[in-house]
Amino acid sequence: MAEFVYTALDERGNEVGGRLQADDMGNAAAQIRQRGLRVLALRQGRGSSGFFGQANFSDWLASQRSVSTTALIFFFRQMSFMLRAGLPVAQALELAQAQLTNPRLNLTLRLMLKDIRVGQSLSSAMSKHKAVFPEMAINLVVAGETTGDLDQIMERLAIHLDKKAALRAQTINAMIYPAIVVLAAVGVGIFMVVKIIPKFSKFLMGKGKALPPSTQLLVNISDFVRQHGLWLAGGAAALLLLVILIYQTRNGRLWIDRMLLRLPVIGSLLVTGSMAQMNWALSILLRSGVTVFEALKITANLLGNRVYVDQLLAASNQILEGRDIARSIDHPRIPPLVVQMIAVGEGTGALDEVLQELGIYYEKLLEIAIKRLSALIEPVMILVIGSMVGFVYYAFFQALFSLVSGQ
Repeated sequence: MAEFVYTALDERGNEVGGRLQADDMGNAAAQIRQRGLRVLALRQGRGSSGFFGQANFSDWLASQRSVSTTALIFFFRQMSFMLRAGLPVAQALELAQAQLTNPRLNLTLRLMLKDIRVGQSLSSAMSKHKAVFPEMAINLVVAGETTGDLDQIMERLAIHLDKKAALRAQTINAMIYPAIVVLAAVGVGIFMVVKIIPKFSKFLMGKGKALPPSTQLLVNISDFVRQHGLWLAGGAAALLLLVILIYQTRNGRLWIDRMLLRLPVIGSLLVTGSMAQMNWALSILLRSGVTVFEALKITANLLGNRVYVDQLLAASNQILEGRDIARSIDHPRIPPLVVQMIAVGEGTGALDEVLQELGIYYEKLLEIAIKRLSALIEPVMILVIGSMVGFVYYAFFQALFSLVSGQ
């Protein structure tokens, strides 16, 4: 026998809760119904769990794994196909679970199936696993259950996650080459400062000759770095830690995010990426039947920049006061094109279509910006590293010419 915790509605519609002993979850649900109650939530009590809140060690180990975006995309596409084919939700979940290889997602679907078999809805079962399913997915499933378009909702979620992953992959790929070049430059610089320049300096000093200004500057830089290198590294680490701690505070994060949006090249990239994600998410939510108030709140949680988060949350409150969306989201860091097009969409009654077009437009704009940035970074890095290497060679040869001319 295991202990189960339940929440249910009585005949008068009042919410009641309690605990009971049963062999399994199905038996527990049957006991609750026999009492004339309607099950809202039912879970196994913590005290009856076998290993740290899970049935066994294998399930606990699976619960510690992460769920990749690729696995979620595959799951939502599977569900969309099976629901479109007319399969019940429970059977679709069973088939999806059998084909998934991700341990965490497989465990999650198994737990969701237990909840659905005792009468809970898909959205209610998903809401218990917010570490696996994003809030947007849960809210869209709620809307899909209300409108009966659950198969379309699953397809839209897959498309949304796919686009989000593609944009992130493009950004990461564009940064890989510059990151490798910077690391190589730093490594070469440290090797020269620690190994090459001190030996060369010792050799020149042994000749008793005055060093040329360029060579002396190089030697002085090397000496300074070797003497104070640990302090410099510690100071950089302390500064980075301070920035991270400031970013954890609400005002600190708002200030840093505001400064990032004002940077010449990076700021434009961040604005474009945020607009692509914001418009695409709003389009999917509104098209799926989510209210404007809820859509703005959900989209705010999807964005990473605090400036846009605060503006969308404030806009959701203004919607309740009767203001239109265009005026509510108007902000200096939101491009005028977005505000104007949203106003047009509200006026024509095609807001979701306008938002979708804006999302596609800014998505393409972001792709172009990333390509331009990667194309710009390469020559800049070559110029910087070439200048460093060129200065070292110039200082070396100046010293050698000085020795040769003095002999």
